[in-house]
Amino acid sequence: MADTNSPGTLMVGEGVFMKGTIKVPGVATVDGKIEGVISADTIYVTNNGGINGKTAANHVRVGGILTDTTVANKTLVVESVGKVTGSITYAELEIKRGGILQGNIVKVKDGQPTGYVMAERNTPATDSSEE
Repeated sequence: MADTNSPGTLMVGEGVFMKGTIKVPGVATVDGKIEGVISADTIYVTNNGGINGKTAANHVRVGGILTDTTVANKTLVVESVGKVTGSITYAELEIKRGGILQGNIVKVKDGQPTGYVMAERNTPATDSSEE
């Protein structure tokens, strides 16, 4: 059988459950379930997939369920059957008809870093910059 994955990619197949901290330099496709912290350049949660935990990537596309903390440095796309809940930070957003986005939602200001590298635990902010 030929290897179809490029270096630096992760595929979590349907029926697979992973727990922990996962760092992927390229694309992470989640068709199974992940609980914990995941960071990648691109994260794609398929219709069957789900992530419960802290998620950070330049590009995030959700067809399944994404809960807890989501940081999309560049783009967040919620497919028509996708559901994203919790603390959500994005630069550009697209929600297709039927998609759900619910929680504390923050659009990043131009040029403002989104915090791609996420801390294991959120701590209260020390500066009080307001919109």
